[in-house]
Amino acid sequence: MLRYKWIWVLLLLVLRVELFGQTEVGFSRQGGFYEDSFDLTLTCAGQYPIRYTVNGATPTASSTLYSQALHLDEALYSKSNIYTIHTAYDELFFAPESVQHCITIRAAAFDEAGTRVGPVATQSYFIRSLGCDTHGLPVMALSADSLALFDYDTGILVPGVHFDTANPMWTGNFYESGIEWERPVNVEYYELSDNSGINQQAGLRTHGGTARRNLQKGMKLYAREEYGSKRFRHRFFDAIPNESFKHLVLKPFYDQWFVTGIQDDIANHMARQLDVESLASRPIILYLNGEYWGVYYLKEKPDAHYLEDHLGHSDDEFNVIGNWYGEAEDGDGTDFITMMYWMKDTDFSDNDNYVSLCSKIDVDCFIDYYCLELFIGNNDWPANNMRCYQWRDDRWRWIFFDGDDALLKKDFDVFYNATTTDDLGWPTDSWSTLMFRKLLENESFKIRFVTRFNELMASEFRYTVTKGYFEEAAAAVRESIPDQANRFNAPKSLSYWEDKIRIIDGFLKNRADNMKDRLRDFFVVENNVLTINSIYPNPSAGEIHFKLWSNGFTLHEIRVYDVMGRSVYASGVWLREGENNFMLPKSLSPGLYLLQFGNQTRRFVVQ
Repeated sequence: MLRYKWIWVLLLLVLRVELFGQTEVGFSRQGGFYEDSFDLTLTCAGQYPIRYTVNGATPTASSTLYSQALHLDEALYSKSNIYTIHTAYDELFFAPESVQHCITIRAAAFDEAGTRVGPVATQSYFIRSLGCDTHGLPVMALSADSLALFDYDTGILVPGVHFDTANPMWTGNFYESGIEWERPVNVEYYELSDNSGINQQAGLRTHGGTARRNLQKGMKLYAREEYGSKRFRHRFFDAIPNESFKHLVLKPFYDQWFVTGIQDDIANHMARQLDVESLASRPIILYLNGEYWGVYYLKEKPDAHYLEDHLGHSDDEFNVIGNWYGEAEDGDGTDFITMMYWMKDTDFSDNDNYVSLCSKIDVDCFIDYYCLELFIGNNDWPANNMRCYQWRDDRWRWIFFDGDDALLKKDFDVFYNATTTDDLGWPTDSWSTLMFRKLLENESFKIRFVTRFNELMASEFRYTVTKGYFEEAAAAVRESIPDQANRFNAPKSLSYWEDKIRIIDGFLKNRADNMKDRLRDFFVVENNVLTINSIYPNPSAGEIHFKLWSNGFTLHEIRVYDVMGRSVYASGVWLREGENNFMLPKSLSPGLYLLQFGNQTRRFVVQ
């Protein structure tokens, strides 16, 4: 009996496919980049009448009837002018005189009674001779019904019914969340080189904090089976081999501080070199219902599906935490909360307790994460933008995912920000600094942390490295800045943008020296007691060893002078409390030398 049931299921599927093929609208050319206008032919195997729209709306029985080939020119631009809709409250709203367009055709077959009998097919065309130029960037086109996006009650991109004039900064339809505020959208993505990409239905939601209220919105895309495909299948990012994604984030250029746009991209390049999880991203141009919607960064979403794709475990085996209070983005935060309260009442100067904590968190990952956040001077952290994860009951690891408010403020007191016991709420508070403060009680951790920080400043954080990230990020979007400025007045102009990104370059250029000073100021012990205990062998024909004693963990300088009083060697050394062993290089010529450390000097001889 079961065999016959499956036969009927297969027959129904075959019938559905046959009917689908007869009612699906075909396009003579797929969407993508084209040099010049051309005639587009629409067909339907079942010979049903075809109706179409050019403003992103789902075709209905009252939509334009297709009767002859469509010549793709300005006559097919959307006339909806959605750029005039107030998608932000009045103080943030800006409308240009006009916007660029692509040509978006949405078509479907209808029977004689006016009932749609087939799926909606969507194709968007970016024709350079019509002025549609993405300046070397790939393009994404979103098409959705106007009510889903802009309706007062149901639109997800407007202040709408949920806007509260008493709290304008954090209210509006765009701040609503959950699947009930997800809207169906057609997603097209095209590579500039060959028009490869995707064209599928998906779910659309708003995304981010301030990015929701700004004129250029942060958005998320969800692939679901009910929309037709469980995944977005394309290799979007050169930096990673992945070709399948469950969720994607559209991060607006507008959301960056000073609207420089590139800080997060640079910070993610830096994060990729470290022992932390980081997100692949790339700049793209976005069109919404046929209208230019600016520069965005297409990014991975830091959730359990991301971890499944990168680490190879099932997404339901991960606990993903979205803040220091253990609120779970995925899975369960109980283990994290329990650990935090245990840390609060535990003395980590006791090395046994420190060893126990190392079994709960990946300390190397934690150190790399903190070195990065401190080095870039993230002013929207640690009380915000923290995410960590745990696979089953394994150790907690960290994900870097937001560097918007970074790489700008060279005088920002990052160590106060990371260790304060004040309850400011944002960008820092005593609970968000608890883990780092407790770890700093342990001498072994401090040595490990400072050693790694210095290693990174001499390698991955060097300006010769980070300058490359800066130049690559700036070059990728530079030609698109005038269009972005015209559409959103953010940035105000190309010259304004060029002026502001110089701040980022200057920050990176001087950051290593700046951070060395901050490390020294933070870890120095007031009223140091410093002693040269011994130098051996003395005289020496090879390596010269010396023992230094300090009353606390600190950075101090040692200097070596020759008999003429000339400095021949100088180095900063990190000292732990108690006796410390060091070695001088073998490069000194034979002769008499003077070692200076603190207020002490000792002679030694090289033979």
